[in-house]
Amino acid sequence: MAEITDFLRKLRQESKLWVDEEIISSEQQEKILSKYKIFEEAQEKAGSSKLITVISVMGSVLVGIGVILFIASNWGVIPRLLKLSIIFISLFSSYALGYYFRYEKKNYPRVGGALILLGSIIFGAGIFLIAQIYNISVHYPNGPLMWALGVLPLAYLLRFKTILFLSLIDLIIWLPMELHFWVFPYRFFLVYISMYLLLGCCFLIVGLSHSKFKFTEGLSRVYIILGSTLTFGASYIFTFEVVKEKFELTSSLAPFFVLFSIIFLIFYFLNLSFSKKDKFILIESTVLLFLFVFGIFFVIEANISKGDFVIFITNIFFALMIIGIIVLGFKKRDTAYINIGLLFFVLDIFARYFDFFFKLLPRSMFFIIGGLLLLFGGVFLEKKRRKVLSSFKLSEDKL
Repeated sequence: MAEITDFLRKLRQESKLWVDEEIISSEQQEKILSKYKIFEEAQEKAGSSKLITVISVMGSVLVGIGVILFIASNWGVIPRLLKLSIIFISLFSSYALGYYFRYEKKNYPRVGGALILLGSIIFGAGIFLIAQIYNISVHYPNGPLMWALGVLPLAYLLRFKTILFLSLIDLIIWLPMELHFWVFPYRFFLVYISMYLLLGCCFLIVGLSHSKFKFTEGLSRVYIILGSTLTFGASYIFTFEVVKEKFELTSSLAPFFVLFSIIFLIFYFLNLSFSKKDKFILIESTVLLFLFVFGIFFVIEANISKGDFVIFITNIFFALMIIGIIVLGFKKRDTAYINIGLLFFVLDIFARYFDFFFKLLPRSMFFIIGGLLLLFGGVFLEKKRRKVLSSFKLSEDKL
């Protein structure tokens, strides 16, 4: 219904211009608006579908946590067979009821979707609980990895954003757990950050490719939002003095590099095939390629001392990333890009004020110069915008 509301708002504005320009009459405008008015009335009386979805998802998460806590708190007194029964009955009941409400009865589709999500949560909890029941000694990072890979096909089969989000969060949790066995245990923080940068780039490149296919278009936002957050979050860390620290690796991280590189390059070249129809995807993919290579280089050259010049360069590049994603967001009319850019803009300004690196320069001069550059940039863009509007014989008040 949110799409209908936006459409009606734009239609009212546009139809008013049509009346002013005598393209249609006032009576015709009323007839056009009345045709869609029923959708607005339905939304006001029925309530927001997104609110129902959020409430249902929150309910499924709370129930899932409750099942886990119930078994955990009564672990010693619950017989093994009863523990298994609780896990499997909860799992199959959630999936069965969710399928029934959403696809068979079709009267509670959002509640049904939330129950299927609950089943996916119980599936992951079952992996850990069964391992504990039978005292199975395993490589513990395999738990979240099995959870992620186990529910990922379901996310694509049903095209559920919530289940895909759960799967990707599991992968985000798995990565540092697995890295713990590959890096020196006392100085591995920057390895984590570099690997998260690679993972974020992979999420983004996959999300861009998904947006070009009808079947996966609805899932692309999950990859793009999580990928952007990981990529900007990791890049943000590289703007601090901590990046100057050297760290040691106990063994080669080649398996991670090979895995991430294969995933990235497959979708990178796939995106190039769309570049003729979408000019933005080539720019985004190329920037991601640069970031991906930087992440690998930083880990490989871990033992090289990095001075203030490296921090200065990373700060400049991070600022360009922020400006770039905000401009790209406006060009593509994508609020997610704009919001992520603004969030890290605020974080960067806050950090730079207190960061030791900027004590080398007068803080006031940094803000004055930065503000003037942004103001001159605004003047330049405004001038360019007026020229474009005048070429179409339009004025600002009509947009």
